[in-house]
Amino acid sequence: MILLINLVFLILVLRLSFDKKVMDFLLNGNWPGVITMQHILFWMAFSGVCSYIYVSFFNLTEAALAMLFMLAINVPVYLLCFKKLVPEFYQQARYGEYVRYTASLFVISCLIRILVEPELFSAFKFTDGKYLFMVYFMQAMIILVPSIQGISKYKLIAERKLSALTLRKKEADMELLKSKINPHFLFNTLNNIYSHSYATDGSSADLIKQLSLLMQYTTYEIEKKTIPIERELQMIAALGKLYQLKSNRKLNLAMNFEASELTGIVEIPPTVYLTLFENAVKYSAMGRDGQAAISTALSFTQSTVEFEISNSISEKKITEDASTYRGAGLKVLEMVLEREYGEKYEMKTEQNDNSYFTKLTINI
Repeated sequence: MILLINLVFLILVLRLSFDKKVMDFLLNGNWPGVITMQHILFWMAFSGVCSYIYVSFFNLTEAALAMLFMLAINVPVYLLCFKKLVPEFYQQARYGEYVRYTASLFVISCLIRILVEPELFSAFKFTDGKYLFMVYFMQAMIILVPSIQGISKYKLIAERKLSALTLRKKEADMELLKSKINPHFLFNTLNNIYSHSYATDGSSADLIKQLSLLMQYTTYEIEKKTIPIERELQMIAALGKLYQLKSNRKLNLAMNFEASELTGIVEIPPTVYLTLFENAVKYSAMGRDGQAAISTALSFTQSTVEFEISNSISEKKITEDASTYRGAGLKVLEMVLEREYGEKYEMKTEQNDNSYFTKLTINI
């Protein structure tokens, strides 16, 4: 009877295999369909073989009971391997733990069957070599097959994600190329306006020049992995001049950058210092608060480069825009520094009621 049921299922699967639409649905790269098909085929084959073996030991009633006992042990083992051990250990590259747990599961499941089955079913004899081989083989299959299926599922998902990311990257590269057209056009246009306005309005020309430098930086430099410190300082100076030109009064903005040839040699990720300067401008309300003050300094030692920046904290800024801009900016900056330098950098911050100070030290 059991053999007949499995034979019917097998014929049904073979019939479906010739149905192109069904097989396309299952095997078109949609991993749930592929894995489900593997589960069904395995359990049909496994049940069919086990049914044949059990019928050779027992009559049909006892064979059915022995099959139910075996499945009651092996279905949880199968699911544990597929849903727990592979995702939590193999996929996380914890291979040692994965091998230990699968080996332990094999030994424990074998021991349970060897100790319990002979007590329940007299046809099974613990000392029988055929019985022991059957148990070891079944338990090996129950652990090996779901492990392979889980790993193949993991590999298939990873490949699909990689393929999707590759396609997305190509699309992003195309969009980036398109987006560069307008900034490049505006950059050239600003240079032309600067040339025409230089003779008639020096302050406006200087404003255009600084804006042009910042556009050049954000269009071309920011995409690079690292840039010379010199370029970063130029952008800070350009942004400072823009705020200076925008205001009708002289701003309390001090930039003490050590003259050194190393500024053109040593490189850092783009916007590292500029982010600190922008935060200082925002929280000091530079240009809107008459008491606002920012002081920056850069110096080199034998093995480090040190950037210091301090700024006043404006009550206007706090009351008018109580956002988390500084916190978010520093968090992103710390992520960049951690990725680029690891333990080779140190950033210290100090804050009191009316001022904020940051010192960033990078080993070079």
